[in-house]
Amino acid sequence: MTELLIQFIPVFGIIGLGVLLRRKSILTREIIDGMKQLIVKLGLPALFFLSFLKMEIQAAYLWLFITMFLYCLLLFFIGKFLTKTPVAHDHLNPFFFTGFEFGMVGIALFTSLFGADQLYHIALIGLGHELFIWFVYAPLLQAKERGAVQIQQILKSFFTNPIIIAIITALLLNLSGAYELMKGSDTYLQIEEMITMVGNLTSPLILLALGAQLTFANIQWKPSLKLIFSRLAVVTVSGIALILFVERVLFTLHPLMFYGFITFLLLPPPYIIPVFLGKRHEHEASFYNRTLILYTAAVLVIYPIVMVLAQ
Repeated sequence: MTELLIQFIPVFGIIGLGVLLRRKSILTREIIDGMKQLIVKLGLPALFFLSFLKMEIQAAYLWLFITMFLYCLLLFFIGKFLTKTPVAHDHLNPFFFTGFEFGMVGIALFTSLFGADQLYHIALIGLGHELFIWFVYAPLLQAKERGAVQIQQILKSFFTNPIIIAIITALLLNLSGAYELMKGSDTYLQIEEMITMVGNLTSPLILLALGAQLTFANIQWKPSLKLIFSRLAVVTVSGIALILFVERVLFTLHPLMFYGFITFLLLPPPYIIPVFLGKRHEHEASFYNRTLILYTAAVLVIYPIVMVLAQ
């Protein structure tokens, strides 16, 4: 227990440093946006590429992929049902009850505790989720704002996304056996070292960005906390059922994949909610942005406690 808690010192230390650097006006909005671009276009692709390149692929992982997609879909319909109740009556709340901020929070927390070389344990969980986000969540959210879904734009964004390109490339090299042929080469080893160095920048950058964005001004505390606690309750109950299903029906969970599930299920909703909401929903975008910040702060408090109890 003590050993695990000690592992959180760097996590909270870097987040705290992000808060300090924002207050000193060193981490400005422009710099934070630039850091996010580095994370999404360079750091995360490097991490995912190495993870899927080296992992041992099993047929059961396809069922996990499908299960996670359906689970996210289930959460969406639960959120839709709850819009008819006093718990969450806003028409955008279904988007708050499903989806997880896998890239900008989950990867940093998991790799900070267990190392980048173990990333595939949570990456496998996130694959079905990412497909859901790209082809169900984002189009529906876009339709709320624009009144229509731009399929061509979504497909183009998906297949030109550096993370998707990295994952597909790594899987092709893995499944084709090309990785086995080239991994003993001195040239390849140097290239892998370079990619590893780039990937190692990712978690510190994410944690700095998280810290820099943790501001609690103008939060509508009562409706925000009601939404947060409602989602946590839904995800806790359904998440336990999900883990039991995977363990008893699909395959025996590796301990690190079990911790991966815990990490994944505790994540806040996707940060893209306010991004997709334009002028038509400016007030709601502001509300969800501040609620997501509060949710992230709650996760940072809850996560160490849950991980210790799960030991």
